[in-house]
Amino acid sequence: MTAGDLLAIGAIVFGAFVARGVTGFGSATLAVPMLVHFIPLRTAVPLLLVLDFASSIVLLRIDRSKIDRSEVAWLLPFAMCGVALGVTLLVRLPATWLLASLGVVVIAFGLRALVARHAERRVSRVWALPAGLAGGTLGGLFGSGAATPSMIYLTHRLRDRTRVRATFSAFALFDYAFRLVVFALGGLLFSALSLETAAVGFPAMAAGLFVGDRVHGRIGDETARRAIAALLVLAGILLIVKARTPGA
Repeated sequence: MTAGDLLAIGAIVFGAFVARGVTGFGSATLAVPMLVHFIPLRTAVPLLLVLDFASSIVLLRIDRSKIDRSEVAWLLPFAMCGVALGVTLLVRLPATWLLASLGVVVIAFGLRALVARHAERRVSRVWALPAGLAGGTLGGLFGSGAATPSMIYLTHRLRDRTRVRATFSAFALFDYAFRLVVFALGGLLFSALSLETAAVGFPAMAAGLFVGDRVHGRIGDETARRAIAALLVLAGILLIVKARTPGA
């Protein structure tokens, strides 16, 4: 791995965690599609998982009294089943298929974020099943997009933005911890934790969270959402191009 590759990895991680500091989620969805241009997908996914787990511990320092524990309890079992399925697919599917599929998923999430409007209708808890299962599968398979189904579900269940953020952070902490165990048992975790990636990734993550927290109070949610959505669409297009390139 060259110095240029490490610099690019650090810049990508920094930018992704600035976005997470601003919005509360989405770091892996942004970072993984860009990281695979410098490191293999099977390295990028567990690397971002470790960084996301560490950042969730930091972000959970928000008001814990706002956490809706019942919503976390409903989402987690289905997410765990999805993680097991996603990791199995990650190990067995060809890399080019994974890259192209990830590109399509990321573009879909980006376009949805560009056109979506917040709905006022409160959905049934039955939707915890597809939301948790889809999020867990995406997290196990790509390490990205996992937050989106769960966040969509929570925003249609909880009215208060602070409760949504607090509840998602609590759910994410348990979800990431479970994924860490599954990745370790599958032999995928420690391949991502080289001294090089750790030395670049952790400082970039910490700096990104710090900057994102500062920016959070200075820009509107709508502006941040649209900027991140546009980046997702671009990242997805680049992924599909890479998957179609011989030797990708």
